[in-house]
Amino acid sequence: MLVADPMIAITAKDVGILREVGGPAATCRVRAWVTGCIAAMAVAGAVGCVETDTDDPAFSATSQASTVESYVANGCSSSVVIELSRQIAEEVDCMLPGQLVPLEEGNGIVFTGSAVLPYMSSEGRADLLRAAADGGEIQLNSAYRTVAQQYLLYRWYQAGRCGITAAATPGNSNHESGRAIDVNNWPERRNVLEANGWAQTVPGDEVHFDHLDSPDIRDSDVQAFQRLWNRNHPDDLIDEDGVYGPQTGARLAQAPAEGFPIGAQCDNGGGGDGGGGDPPADDPNLPGGGDGLGSGGDGSGGDPASLDGGCSAGGGGAGGAGGGVLVALGLLVARRRWS
Repeated sequence: MLVADPMIAITAKDVGILREVGGPAATCRVRAWVTGCIAAMAVAGAVGCVETDTDDPAFSATSQASTVESYVANGCSSSVVIELSRQIAEEVDCMLPGQLVPLEEGNGIVFTGSAVLPYMSSEGRADLLRAAADGGEIQLNSAYRTVAQQYLLYRWYQAGRCGITAAATPGNSNHESGRAIDVNNWPERRNVLEANGWAQTVPGDEVHFDHLDSPDIRDSDVQAFQRLWNRNHPDDLIDEDGVYGPQTGARLAQAPAEGFPIGAQCDNGGGGDGGGGDPPADDPNLPGGGDGLGSGGDGSGGDPASLDGGCSAGGGGAGGAGGGVLVALGLLVARRRWS
């Protein structure tokens, strides 16, 4: 297996820099370089590839980063898996273009922390903005949430940690459809939200509001994760059926919290036909709970009906994006070697 020189290993912070310099297309090209060293000439003499034993766990993509499971006993914010969650959201957008739309702060919408993925169903966003216009500032602890975030919330709920009073099993939360929000200032905004299509549906979880007129796509984030896993683990394929069960749960526990080396790809399917299937998860009708936490990136830029940062086939020409990659890699190398 070819791996990048560890002196210049790409981190989640680096991905953010690359997005600023070269845009989503540059980010995807650099991820391809990391996994295959196809752009090793980007900075002459500074980037190297070494050949290693593919069975050596020291060079496993998963072992190079903290896994999702490693955060079960530590912390209480699902922001620790925000980069993996962004990849899942981008893959959902490849599967269901336009189903999730960006949700930005402003116009009465405020994010309260660092765990909010700034995406939502288009119908839900329209009604949320109307509610904010009618009733004032709406403080969001959580909006769209992926199966990776739900996995942590449910595990914390099971352990009696983090003050979580209700949590759906992974794959079954309305947050995973982009049609649920957790509202920090819900006592002041309940009436105006209910007048605009949002309703409290979970007894004992007052912060949680559902937008039941939005499509139910709760299996899409599970399938997106399955596709990402298979793409990065061709020798350990699982079914890409959108069903969360023991096999998918085991792989999610092993997944790198900072995201896979190979992210979303809109030009093809997942990693293969899959292996053994997952039986259905328990409690399929249980609504989603809340994590009391929130916020995240801006989700702006590009077509408002699609997610920024996806690895679609039409992601820019070789000249502009490629130049951005070279410049960005040069900056990263300089930062690593002289900081």
